[in-house]
Amino acid sequence: MKALPTTPKGLRTRATIVGAAARLMHDRGLAAPSMDEVLVGSGTGKSQLYHYFDGKQDLAVAVLHHQFELVMAAQPALHDLSCDDLGRWRNEVLRAHRASGLGTCPLGVFVGQTDHDPVLRATLAELFARWQGVLSDLVSRAQAAGRVRADVDPATAGRALLTALQGGTILAHLHADPAPLAQALADAIAPLSGTARTREDT
Repeated sequence: MKALPTTPKGLRTRATIVGAAARLMHDRGLAAPSMDEVLVGSGTGKSQLYHYFDGKQDLAVAVLHHQFELVMAAQPALHDLSCDDLGRWRNEVLRAHRASGLGTCPLGVFVGQTDHDPVLRATLAELFARWQGVLSDLVSRAQAAGRVRADVDPATAGRALLTALQGGTILAHLHADPAPLAQALADAIAPLSGTARTREDT
C-alpha cells in the first residue's frame, strides 16, 4: 500500500476515495465495484485515484482498514485505558448496532470475500486479531479491577466476546431484531464475572 499523503488536501482526497469505495464495497462486496464506479462515487479523477492507490487490491486493503477504524470509533471503551467495565463496551456495541439500523458488521461483512486473495485475507485476519487483542486488554483491566474472575484467561475471553459479537450481529440483522446480539453479549460476559446474566442497557 502506498504511503499516506503528507498534505491536508491529499489526506482529504484519499479519505474521500476510500469512503466512497467503502460504501460501495460494503453494500455490494469487495470485488463488485469497478474503479470507474469508485471515481463516480468519490467525485475524483483517475489520476488522483492512481496517485494514492496502485490498483483495486490496494484500494480494498485501505477499505478494510477504514472499516476497522469505524468499528473502533464506535467502541471507545476498548481504547480508554481507564475503562475496566465490560458492560460499557457492551452498551457501546448495542448503541452502534441500533444506529446502523441493525446492519451487518462493518468489518465482518467481508469475511468469506477474501478467500482467494492472500493479501486481503491476511489483512482481514490481522485486523480481527487487533480487535480481539484490544478486547483481551479490556478483560485484563476488568480483571485487575476485580470485575472479572481471577481464573479467566483474557485472550480466551477476548476471542469469546468477539465471537459473540459477530454471531449476534448476524442473527440480529437476519431477524431485524436486536435481541440476539444483546443476548449473545450478555451470555458471553456473565460467566467472566461469575454472574448469572449481565443486564442489557436500556
